[in-house]
Amino acid sequence: MAPTVAAGLLLALLSAFTSAFAHALLKSGDNKLAVLAWIRVVEFTVALPFVLWIGLPPASLWPWILAAVGTHALYQLVLSWSYAVSDFTAAYPIARGFVPIFTALLGILFLGDALDPLTLAAIALVSLGILCLAARGSISPTGLLAAAITGLFTTAYTLIDAKGVRAAPDALTFVAWFFLMGSLAMPAALLARHGRAAFGLMARDRKAGLLAGIMALVSFAPALFALGLAPVGAVAAIRESSIIIALLLGSLVLKEKLGTRRLSGALLVTAGMLGVIARSAFP
Repeated sequence: MAPTVAAGLLLALLSAFTSAFAHALLKSGDNKLAVLAWIRVVEFTVALPFVLWIGLPPASLWPWILAAVGTHALYQLVLSWSYAVSDFTAAYPIARGFVPIFTALLGILFLGDALDPLTLAAIALVSLGILCLAARGSISPTGLLAAAITGLFTTAYTLIDAKGVRAAPDALTFVAWFFLMGSLAMPAALLARHGRAAFGLMARDRKAGLLAGIMALVSFAPALFALGLAPVGAVAAIRESSIIIALLLGSLVLKEKLGTRRLSGALLVTAGMLGVIARSAFP
């Protein structure tokens, strides 16, 4: 395995660990949209100096930046809805578990991918894990739908981000401008929905919001750089190892009940992810 690919997979692993903490902090906030707005404020503050230093990106990169910003904004809204209607320990693994399935289907439909038996077996494990997580009232039909749509948007933004990073003159140009442009939607949505009360909501969730913003930045920036170094499938799959961390956080910090069914389902999902990683990184 080339050193650049190894570096990309290490960055993806770092992203997996910090992603679980960021999602747990989002779930812990009283108003999910206010926490999302705080995340964007942190990203704007960090990205602005880099944007001023880099200058304007090439014209050919703008479509990918705007597509990434729009897809991420829709993803954040659906994610907020998902956490509002479901337990974190149910919604998070299911949302992440759908990602390799949707990625495989999109690869077959639009990229002409051929899946070998080992990859199909790994995806079957993921599917079985999702069924375990969704069985017998572990998550409502509305929660399952929200988590599935979240997974679909995760797949879409992963593909768009990968194209944007690779089309940029350097990865930092795309990352900095993406964070700057993407920081505007959530505060605007919060203000449009709640008016002047938005400032009070942000003040109430400032601790969870600031921590979530820092963790989200530490999580997603490495993932973007990883997409420029390693295969997209490997990066997307290795980030799903955050499922086990998320379950532990949901149980220990958020005091959500972690039963045998959820734990078994998450282990099956993770086993399937490891299979996808193996076939993506070592074809």
